[in-house]
Amino acid sequence: MIEEGEWKTELSYKLSSVLILLTLAVSLIDLFYPPIFFKETLSSKAQVVGQDLVNLFLGVPVLVLSLYFSRKGSIKARIILLGVQAYFAYTFLSYAVLFKLNQGFLLYTAAFGVSFYATLLDLAGFSLEQIEITASRGTRRSSQYALAFVVLVMVILWSPDLVAYYVQGEIPSVISQDGFHTLVLPFQDFSIILPLALITLWLIRRDVEWGYILTPVVLVKVFSIAVAVIGMIITMSFYETPASLPQIIIFSVASLVVGAYMRSYFKNIQINRLHND
Repeated sequence: MIEEGEWKTELSYKLSSVLILLTLAVSLIDLFYPPIFFKETLSSKAQVVGQDLVNLFLGVPVLVLSLYFSRKGSIKARIILLGVQAYFAYTFLSYAVLFKLNQGFLLYTAAFGVSFYATLLDLAGFSLEQIEITASRGTRRSSQYALAFVVLVMVILWSPDLVAYYVQGEIPSVISQDGFHTLVLPFQDFSIILPLALITLWLIRRDVEWGYILTPVVLVKVFSIAVAVIGMIITMSFYETPASLPQIIIFSVASLVVGAYMRSYFKNIQINRLHND
């Protein structure tokens, strides 16, 4: 009989394989079938083209490699896989709710569902009693700083729009100019990433093992989103719809800081399997 953790992990891997195909399909259709975004503003089109390029040339290769090495038994690769799965769930949720109805709707919906449940199953399949995590006091402390940095970045990034709306009654530009119906990205960040970062910070402060698993998951997810946004910003410049300078600075700094710390984290933490599943 298959053990409980094994079937969850195996099903997660199968869903990740499906996610690879769905992501390729979404990216290629978005990039090579221009009529799909004829209802969107030029700025929105530029952003999705930038993100599709990042998904195609960075997201899919990382997903393939992390899935391959996870199947080979690498726990660190599996943690990276978790972060990438979560990134795609976040991304395709955005696609499904941001864009006006188009021919890609069912693909966006399928990609979100597959990536979301792949993430949940992969998390549920982790057996902490079968692994040993060794982290120094310095790693524990720096992890708290990194997570606090993620929280700070989100607050700085979205506070101007929220303050302007609630205090001055000013409609954010993404609604007045880009045609969005609400603040979808702040909603996602404040309801998904912010609570996850705070929960992980709480776990790390109490030296709970799950904190050391979730910390790189949060970092991989945030790094992926920051790189995707930089891709959007670059593409927007070609479409002559530049992003705001503060956002360019915030995402550029965030990607550099989180990327550098993520590399240091994986180098300094030891995660070993105690016995075969």
